[in-house]
Amino acid sequence: MFSRLLLVLIIGTPVTEALEANVSLPETHLRGIDVSHYQGTINWNSVKSSGVSFAMAKATEGTSYTDPMFNTNWNGMHSAGLVRGAYHFARPGSDAVTQADHFVNTVNNAGGITSGNTLQLVLDLETTDGLGSAAVLSWVEAFMARVKSLTGRPGIIYTGYYFWNDDVRGSSCLDAPLWIAAYSSSPSIPSPWGGVGWAFWQYSDSGSVSGISGAVDLDYFQNGGSYPDIYNLCF
Repeated sequence: MFSRLLLVLIIGTPVTEALEANVSLPETHLRGIDVSHYQGTINWNSVKSSGVSFAMAKATEGTSYTDPMFNTNWNGMHSAGLVRGAYHFARPGSDAVTQADHFVNTVNNAGGITSGNTLQLVLDLETTDGLGSAAVLSWVEAFMARVKSLTGRPGIIYTGYYFWNDDVRGSSCLDAPLWIAAYSSSPSIPSPWGGVGWAFWQYSDSGSVSGISGAVDLDYFQNGGSYPDIYNLCF
């Protein structure tokens, strides 16, 4: 995600990963990871055994691109018993409804949404494609509305504090839980989510997890406050 952002969640992260991110690891949060084809072939059973409780995988980008590892990751996460999520990398320069259709169709073709352990679908928003804030916001609204009409549930928005405030400037959270990208000791929250806070927090892009070669993004699920149970965000 963000050339500085991405997505999956883990529990039981080694101490070295926490030090890399300069983040304390409160026991109340669930931890996870987010992945794409950049992580190559993943041993999801090893990921699960290492303490990861949920993971997000890139599905699509733009109007036609599908991550070549999505089908494998989608089914591997499910087989390993992880709570799983899928994300779409937004390209606001192309039609929002076409992108939402491509996203949902790709998830359905990979095996679809399973009740109880599949998270609401994620919009990864980190580029404007050269559009102004009003046009980007209109695009986001159209994409989110289409995803909700196709799945019956609102999506989750992944973004950064400065990107949302400077490049989107939306005053409504569109009923979408926030997945914030912030590689700091405490994330700043865009104003639409000021009253509820983040549901997910991507706090590092340089973690290491058993079953994955190389670096991987690390995430938290709040598991408290406005979001006391991850299964409340599942279909």
